[in-house]
Amino acid sequence: MATALLAVGLLAIVTGFQYATSGVETARGETAAVFLAEQRIEELRAQAVSDFASAALAPGTTTDHCVPGRIAGSVSNCAGTPGAGPAYIRSTTITDVTVGTGCPATPVACKEVLVSVSYRPVSGTGALDQVRTVQLVTVLGPRA
Repeated sequence: MATALLAVGLLAIVTGFQYATSGVETARGETAAVFLAEQRIEELRAQAVSDFASAALAPGTTTDHCVPGRIAGSVSNCAGTPGAGPAYIRSTTITDVTVGTGCPATPVACKEVLVSVSYRPVSGTGALDQVRTVQLVTVLGPRA
């Protein structure tokens, strides 16, 4: 009787560890996705401060394939084509903001930036069958 009770208790603990590990991996992926989105917004914000008319702030959509750095605070490696390692797909859409939003229509004085980062987290069973997406939106304007 004691052995059966001990076996049931150990099974519950092992199952709990599986869920905990899955939760940690999901949080790790989410954190990396948010970091990549914030990193892109900060790059564009710095560009807007130095040269608001730059081609980097032209309306349109760009896509990068990223592998986040393994050490906290390290820079991620992003390129236009997929690389090796866990893939995060970062899409940046820049739109000129027009009348009705608080920005004048001419000359264009604001730009809306939408950064979406998609990735496939490892599930508790080790499957990569779902896609998660993090989206950040901001509005940039020239420095006065």
